[in-house]
Amino acid sequence: MTEILLLLHILRGMIQFEQSTIDSIVIHKIGMKAAQEGDSMRENFYSKHEIQFIDEQTQMILNTYFSLALKSPDLYRFKDNNAAVANEISQVFKDKSKFYESSIRLAEALYDILDETDETRSEFYVVHFSNCQVDDQTVDAIGIFKSEHKETFLKILQNENEVNFQADCGISLKKLDKGCIIFNIDEEYGYLLKAHDSSKGDNVYWIDKFLEAKVIENEYFNTESFLKICKEFNDECLAQDENIKNEERIRFLQNSLNYFQTNPTFNADQFNKEIIGNEHVIEQFDNFKQRYRNQFDVEAPSSFNIDEIAVKKSKKYLRSVIKLDKNFHIYVHSRPEYLERGYDENKGKSFYKVFFEVES
Repeated sequence: MTEILLLLHILRGMIQFEQSTIDSIVIHKIGMKAAQEGDSMRENFYSKHEIQFIDEQTQMILNTYFSLALKSPDLYRFKDNNAAVANEISQVFKDKSKFYESSIRLAEALYDILDETDETRSEFYVVHFSNCQVDDQTVDAIGIFKSEHKETFLKILQNENEVNFQADCGISLKKLDKGCIIFNIDEEYGYLLKAHDSSKGDNVYWIDKFLEAKVIENEYFNTESFLKICKEFNDECLAQDENIKNEERIRFLQNSLNYFQTNPTFNADQFNKEIIGNEHVIEQFDNFKQRYRNQFDVEAPSSFNIDEIAVKKSKKYLRSVIKLDKNFHIYVHSRPEYLERGYDENKGKSFYKVFFEVES
């Protein structure tokens, strides 16, 4: 019931951020936990007050920078309104005078979950926005952002005698390391928020550990998740089955993608029958889907509307790689019928024959 009610607000292009304004902003420094005890770089640094004045041009620049948190199509909600970040956000929405004190507690909460090996000393921004459009409602919002990486740039300097330049470091307005914007809507269901994290590998803590947020399972999420399941099933299960040839694995991925490109809705029974066909493989696939659900705490509905944007995004990784000894990798994006496998009796080795129309 919670998801159904929350989905009432999930429409493509529902969030309009262009007319939003920054009412309050404060910047703190997050300490580097990897620094030695007693080193000032290890501790957080807290600004004594909010920034008092932001001119119109700076407002526009900051809005453009902070709006990078909206780029991901995914929508999130807090798992628990009593968790640290969710509770602070709720307090500020109810009483804006608590904004500054809450910003410090949010910085402390972030520092607490950082690993002792963390080597970044970063800026931490907490921002209060007004005039945000969510569907047909005008609401306020709170943004939390963290900038970690600096870029070198040249400043051009001019005096009465010459024009010169000077190297400096600063934050790129085209890249956001970590950020989220929480909209003051649907409090009882964990609010509605957008989140972004550019981290890769094992250093991913922003959404799960700090925000303690969970993705809302809309049609974009369902489409992307199912195609990821197809890719991982192909790599982890079919690749280990000696009875399944590489050509069959390639065909499975390509047919899966074709199904999502040519159908407006997904139906599990139809997919199993048309794309998989083999009862034994269908059973393997169903078991794999269940393990995926349990591991990532998500549903895997038997039917849903297919999202075109998620399909286009998934095409980038939905490909097969045939590894031949340690010499060659064949990357197959489509048309498995253009690949022919054989065996050379004279050389005593297997081979692949590749057919093509144009060499580029």
